[in-house]
Amino acid sequence: MWRDEWMPLAVSRFTGGYGEFFEHIKYVGRIGYFSLCWVLGQLDSNLLLFKLAIVLISSFGVFVLCRFSALTRLQKVLFSFGYYPLYEYGTILRDYSLIWVLAVTCCALLNSARWRPLLFSASLALLFQTNPFGLALGCAFGAAYVFDAWLSGRFRWAVARQLPVVGGVLLTLSSFVVAIATMMPPPHIAEIVLGQPLRQDSHFVRFLESLPFPLRGWLPVPLFGSWNSQILDTFPLVQIVLGLAIGACIFMVISQSKKALFLFAAGMLTLGAVLCHIPWTALRYHGGYFVLLILSYWTLLRNCDGKIGVPSAFAIVNLARRHATSMVTGLLVVHAIVATIFLIQEQVIPFSGSKAAAEIIRKNAPPGSLVIGDPDFLMIPLAGYLDQEIFIASRRELGSFTKVDAKRRPTILTPGELSEVISEQLAMQQRDIVLVTGYEIGIPKEIGRLIGVTRSICGENYFVYLVHNSSARL
Repeated sequence: MWRDEWMPLAVSRFTGGYGEFFEHIKYVGRIGYFSLCWVLGQLDSNLLLFKLAIVLISSFGVFVLCRFSALTRLQKVLFSFGYYPLYEYGTILRDYSLIWVLAVTCCALLNSARWRPLLFSASLALLFQTNPFGLALGCAFGAAYVFDAWLSGRFRWAVARQLPVVGGVLLTLSSFVVAIATMMPPPHIAEIVLGQPLRQDSHFVRFLESLPFPLRGWLPVPLFGSWNSQILDTFPLVQIVLGLAIGACIFMVISQSKKALFLFAAGMLTLGAVLCHIPWTALRYHGGYFVLLILSYWTLLRNCDGKIGVPSAFAIVNLARRHATSMVTGLLVVHAIVATIFLIQEQVIPFSGSKAAAEIIRKNAPPGSLVIGDPDFLMIPLAGYLDQEIFIASRRELGSFTKVDAKRRPTILTPGELSEVISEQLAMQQRDIVLVTGYEIGIPKEIGRLIGVTRSICGENYFVYLVHNSSARL
């Protein structure tokens, strides 16, 4: 577990009723997932409950895909044990598991022989309440559902005024409005959430920068020991060319079904619109492209009765369609290999150093020591494992989660500022202080000492110092 996993649990642990809880998360943009965590937290604060919930959610997604998709048995196995479903979205406890599972559910309903608009709308409404990537996929599925209704002749007034349809539309629109309101906070709040200024460059520049993203989702090959990396990150032009080549092959295969092609095109547009505004290029953000590819291929198989390979006037199109199954299987093999490597890697290098840092404090710090930390976001998992609030140096107050308000500081403290905070607390508390930072600092031996260092895959590396209560300053 790391900071983004601990955030909803920490908010639910250290707040009162749901009203106070909502006040802290209303600008985070993950209302559905955070609310689920709050409900689970009211039942039991044991971490095992949260972990089991994610396992059950991911397992349900595997069940739906295996039960209703037309993928081959080998493809179903490879998908289930692939990098995103098993590791990135299944093992790492976060709302991404909800995204791919709800997307799979929407795909099953989109391709069902029975028309279930209310059930589809409910799945779509939940998908909207995950995060911006879920919102993007939800918009694509919603548009594809309307397009399919138009193709099948259901797009008529007599059908539109039926209670399940009216109820479904109202439910979907309500969820969409809430999602937009929480995922698009005021500019000054958005900068606090992101921890950096909003991008002001042109949309064209952002579009060019986002061109490598699809390949990172379709063919993730991270560097060992480096989470969210891609082996081709130093060669963006190669990523763009390979991405366009794979995209062209996908288009030639998917174009056999109007519904599958519409879903794929809509998803590429909505995901691209979201991702080109995000200042980071984390590999986990691009998994939506992979989910979209597999679900578009599933839609193609369902609408072609599993018989793909419709003859075309172009030889290259026929070649792509004849080898479509092998291409999809090949991509899934890569995903399964990468997932296996990362599961092994996690046994060698801890995903987060927060748990080890908590153990260092328990074993080496005198009882009753005040724990002070910087930066604030690294203190979320540490507070979770210690099950106590930590004095956030940048805010000069106790806390267990990142508060999104005007007091939040996006940068680390300077040595002088950190020294001032420690000196103030030593004078006020008259007890030993445990200083925890995400960066190394110099500390004289007569004032304190370094009692532990941790390492991690996700960048949560901690330096733990013990500062004696006889010290006046750093």
